[in-house]
This record gives sequence, structure tokens and C-alpha cells, in this order.
Amino acid sequence: MNMRSMGILLRRSFRLLIALGAMAWLSSAQAAAPDNSQCLRCHADSDVHAVTTQNAGKKLFISDEAYREGVHASLPCVACHQSEAGNAGFDALPHKQVTTVANSCESCHGVVKHDIVTAYQKSVHSKNIPQDKFSCQSCHDAHTAQPAVITQPDRAQIASTNAMCTDCHTRAADFKALSGKSVTTQDLSHSALPAAQLHLSSLRCIDCHAASGDKTLHAIAPAKESVSCSQCHSESSLLAQRQRFTPPGFMQEGSLLGHGLFDDASLIKTLDSLGGISAKQQTSVASAGLFVDSYMVGANGNPSIDRAVFWAVGILAAMLIAHGALRLFSQRTEPSVEWHKTYLYTLPVRCWHLLNALCFITLLFSGAVMHFAIGDLAFWAELHNTSGLILCGVWLLFLLVCVTGNGHHYRVRFNGLAGRIVRQARYYLIGIFRHEPHPESPDESAKFNVLQQLGYIGVMFLLVPLLLVSGLLMLYPEYTPNTLFGLPGKQIIAWTHYGLAAVTLLFLLVHLYLCTTGDSLGALVKGMIDGYHRHRSTSRN
Repeated sequence: MNMRSMGILLRRSFRLLIALGAMAWLSSAQAAAPDNSQCLRCHADSDVHAVTTQNAGKKLFISDEAYREGVHASLPCVACHQSEAGNAGFDALPHKQVTTVANSCESCHGVVKHDIVTAYQKSVHSKNIPQDKFSCQSCHDAHTAQPAVITQPDRAQIASTNAMCTDCHTRAADFKALSGKSVTTQDLSHSALPAAQLHLSSLRCIDCHAASGDKTLHAIAPAKESVSCSQCHSESSLLAQRQRFTPPGFMQEGSLLGHGLFDDASLIKTLDSLGGISAKQQTSVASAGLFVDSYMVGANGNPSIDRAVFWAVGILAAMLIAHGALRLFSQRTEPSVEWHKTYLYTLPVRCWHLLNALCFITLLFSGAVMHFAIGDLAFWAELHNTSGLILCGVWLLFLLVCVTGNGHHYRVRFNGLAGRIVRQARYYLIGIFRHEPHPESPDESAKFNVLQQLGYIGVMFLLVPLLLVSGLLMLYPEYTPNTLFGLPGKQIIAWTHYGLAAVTLLFLLVHLYLCTTGDSLGALVKGMIDGYHRHRSTSRN
């Protein structure tokens, strides 16, 4: 054992002896059962004030209710507060206290929580602020301290923890005295964060400002070294490690079912009788690797589902490429033919189509970047949210255009529907290679063939509204139901949004390819630019 290790061992042994001595003293003090109400008689009075100008800034008021709910309520006041020997004790005003190692926070917490003390010594508070001006009590009020929850804080605990930080960081004189800086140099509103208010109400300051390797959340790092977006919004999420939303598998109800270890039927019945989410559903949630009660962009991805989407996109793209290659291979040179133009796409329709396309492409790209935590997450989140809100307006514009005269193009004629579907499908699969005429050519009464009609109806009246609703619920999660279909609501909404986005991507690939299936490769694209549908005289019905 080297000298350094010996020194550490001696220091910890010394702390242990002090703690044991303090505990023994506390035991005897508790046996005497001092009456704390004598102290609270003054300090629980909201009118309590200092009798000397020297103590004018000290916090003397202690809420009786908060004190009795605090972690130190069972201790006598004199366990930490001791008067100088040879005076009138606490009957004298002002009180004359003596500070000793035995009544410091470290005398108890430094033994079993020595990692917290070590972490604090590495913090910016310890390094940059003189120790006679900053201590444990600067952040933690020993009189009203509540049981700390490191991994699963609720909203009230988050607000209480953040209040400790903002209380000091918003007091101009004290902040200047401690840090040497003006309070105006801080961006306490964190305006650079996307959905800043949501972050501030859901996260503690220490979640982002404690050093990334610190599990105690006491090694506060300089502002420039705060946790970046990608450190939380990624598969190896730092926040997920600090706030373990999902209990370990062996602690999850029903997680050991289906392994032949127990009488599953009997256990499921017992677990389900307790209420809440059923054991089978909880097991499926745990198996899917999802959080139990939250969703965090970039951190909740499922590699298996992502791979399935990649394969689906890849297979569809390969099929479309093969179909296009066959069309080019079967292309033939025809004698000069006469081209005709029919004005079908009005300016409002073309403007809506352009805005719709831009929104979809932007949303798909920015959504993928966020899902895989690539690049500047704050920028892409802001772009995604803005594009989503614009798409809401674009969709309402679509409804307006439908109501004002364009809606008849989406009315399906059910007479002979099955036969028309078969003929149109046969054309895309066979007839297009033989240069057969289109079964249903666009005209003023119907711009779309039957397959286009059914596809666009499904997309514009079902897929897009669901995308918008699920996206808005993710943007404003306070409106998301706690549970949906017996499962956590945020998860259901987030994965529904992801699934709908994947379907949208598949539709977009098909839609872009169908733009090349006019009488020439660019005929339909030109039509969406100038409004004229182009067709050859030899291909009309």
C-alpha cells in the first residue's frame, strides 16, 4: 500500500470515528428528547428578524410544516447548532454559535456519501468560489430538505431542485459577490433550447450542468461544458442513465414470464389483479426496449424496427428501379406524333402541391436526423416543428381547395370499381411495357385514375391527419393521455408517429416514380409547373 492510499484510508477512518462519535452524541441527545418547538416558536414565526445589522441577510424563518416533513425533523436542533461555552446559550440574542467538525454536514454525509464530497470538490462552485462563502447549505436547506430522488424525480421535486439554483443565480448582489459576474451574463431562459419551457419543467439544472461522468450530480461543470443535446438524445443517452425510466428487467412485473420458471397462468392472474398495465403488456414493453412512461427523441429508437423500415424502403426502391429499367429497355422510337395540352392544374392547386411537397421532404429529413441524433439537434428540432405547423396550414388549405371546386376529383365511382382497379394495376405491371394506352386518361372531370384516387384519399384524409395529430401531441405532450389501449400514452403516440412517417416515405417513393409514367418521362412533372397535362394523340381512349 503506497503513501497516498494510506492517507486516504486514514482520512476515511477519521471521518468514520467522527461520525460514530456524532451518532453516539445524537443518541444521548435524543434520549434527553429536547423540545424543538422552543426553537420553532420564534423561527416558525414569519415575522422573525435579525436583531443586528450583521445578520440582516440571514434566513431565519423556517416553515413549521416544511420542517416537520424534512429529513432532519427527527433530530434535535442542538445536534447541529451548539452555543459557545460560558454564555446564556440560545436564550441570548443574538445567538452565539460555535462551528465544529462534529456539527458540519460532512460529519455525517462525508462518511457514507464521500463520493458526493469528492464530486463537489471538483465542481465549479468549489473551485471558483471561496469556501468561506459557499457550503452545502448554500444549496441545501438542512431544515426543510426533502428526501432526494436522483433517478426518478417527479415534477414537484424537479421544480424544487431548480429553485435552489435559480434562487442564487437571480440574486444580483450575491451572484456578483460569489462569481464576479453580472446576472445579466446568464441566459436563464435557455432560449437556444427547442421547446425551452418543456425542457425547464421536465429536467433539473443538474441534469445538464453536472459533469457527464458524475453519478452524484454534484460535480457542477462550467456552463461551456454543459451536456450537449446529442449526449441525451442518443441511444447511449446520458439522461436515460441518470433517470432510469425503465426498471431493470428483473424488477419489471411479468418480465420473467415465458421462461419456464414459474406457473405463468397463476402469476399473470395475480399480477393483473393488482390493476394497471397487464403483465403481458408490460413484458412486451420491456422486450421492445421502450421507456415505461416517457419518450425522448433520439434515445428511444429500436434497432429492429429501424432495420425493418430500411429493408422495406430498400426493397421498394429496388422494385421501382427495376420497373423503370424495364421501361427504358422496352422503349421504342415512334414516328412524330402530335402532342395535346389540357389545362387541369390551377395555380392554387400547384402552389398547394409545392408547399405540401416541401413540408413532407423537410419533415422526413429532419425527423430522420433527430431519430438518429445526427448534427445540431436543436436546429433540426426547430425546423421539424416549424415545418409541421406549416403542414397543418397546408392541409387546411387542401380542404379549402377541395371545398371550393377541386373535391370532385377525389370522388370514387363505385360502379365497376373492381374491374377498373384490375385494369389500372395491369397497365402498371404489364401494359406500360407494351406501350398500351392509359386505361383512364386525366380530363377536367377526373384528374386521377382509380388507384391514384384511392391512394390520395388514404393519404390526405387518413394518413396526414393522423400524422398531424400525433405530431402535435408530441409537440405539446401535456395533452397526451397517460395511457392508450392500456399502454403508456407517450410511447403509443411517438411510435404511431414514427410508423406513419415510414408509410409516408414509402408513399413518397411511389408517388415520385409515378410522376415519370406519363406519355413521356417529364410530361407529368411539366404539368405541375405550368398546369397543362400533356398527352399524345395516339394514346387517348
